[in-house]
Amino acid sequence: MSGSAAQVLADTARAHRRRIVAGLARRHGLAHLAQAEDAWSTAVERALQHWPAEGVPGQPAAWLRRVAQHALIDHLRKARFEQPLGSDDDEKTDTAGLDMLAAPRASNERFATELDDDELALVFAACHPALPPLSQVALALRALSGLPLEPIAEVLMCSEAALAQRLARARESLVGTALEVPAGHELPARREAVLTTLWLAFHVGQRAGMPQVCWEAIRLARALAAQPRAAHADTDALAAQLLFHGARLTGRWGSEGEIVPLAGQPRDRWDAGMVRLGFAHLDQARRADRLSRWHVLAGIAGEHALAPRYDATDWPAILRYYDLLLQLDGTAAPRLGHAVALAEAGDPAAARDRLQPLLAKGPAALRAHTLAALARTHEREGDVVTAVALLERAAAATRHAADAQDLRRRAAALAGT
Repeated sequence: MSGSAAQVLADTARAHRRRIVAGLARRHGLAHLAQAEDAWSTAVERALQHWPAEGVPGQPAAWLRRVAQHALIDHLRKARFEQPLGSDDDEKTDTAGLDMLAAPRASNERFATELDDDELALVFAACHPALPPLSQVALALRALSGLPLEPIAEVLMCSEAALAQRLARARESLVGTALEVPAGHELPARREAVLTTLWLAFHVGQRAGMPQVCWEAIRLARALAAQPRAAHADTDALAAQLLFHGARLTGRWGSEGEIVPLAGQPRDRWDAGMVRLGFAHLDQARRADRLSRWHVLAGIAGEHALAPRYDATDWPAILRYYDLLLQLDGTAAPRLGHAVALAEAGDPAAARDRLQPLLAKGPAALRAHTLAALARTHEREGDVVTAVALLERAAAATRHAADAQDLRRRAAALAGT
């Protein structure tokens, strides 16, 4: 493929993949999500075959959508004719399933009037109450991001094999279940899983170096907060948190593509407009009648957004937020954040006492972060030799080359002191 055609295809895929797959799944039935993803892959393969010889179409996204649509319909028709004959009741059930080829179900149309967003509808549908909460999130996250299993498994703190098994079991559990977009009154039961999916989608996009996934997570969180049936204080809190984190993405990368840690980020590179939007959503979140983890996480991110410099961060306030968070969520990630805040607030020894159990028994996905946090506790106490050794171990433990480079750079700078 010529360079220009390849670049157009790559840019179009990044910008439109999620919407095209979500639209196909919503139109033909969310039970066919996997087939919609396969149809998208077929469309990309045909673009690779045709665009070099025939030229890039005037509307490449529409071309890919049309080819994927035809591929999915062909697959569904083929599957229909390959099914074995059964009883009259079986035939009636199967014929009803063909209705998904023509139009969405009534409940889908009703929901489309309330929220005309295929990707958000896809997330709500994937968070089916027949599945365990973690499986809901895994299925929705995979559908929304379209990323390989490795980065998704990392944010879910499990192995790729475990994630693959979880997704397979989820799909098996949903065989024979109509995956429909829920009606308005059914939204609250799925809201927590949806919020978790959007939260993790942002972080998996950040970890994978795909900011477009981050922007999409922010867009969907804000769309959900603006939707009358789904509006909730927790949703505004999530939108606030993602906006605060999104504002910092412009400062996360240096001129040579290197990671710039939070302590070294120039605050004038942060997106001030996103910070203002974040505080607007945080104000809306205060209407809550109870405190959720989304409120606390937004409060932590808001404190970082308020600080004019890293050394002016109100760490005691952040530590109080983490104290609240641990009452709501005692899993490994909040415990790690609490220890980091404890060290920055002036008690590195107490932080180390909390980090050692995490290092021994915590999830592998947090090992590099835990080692780096331990290094910081020794650095604050003047034990440079131990801090450098721990940073080197953290660099060896991380899966990400950019993170390893950053950790080794920090180790070298510290050793030089």
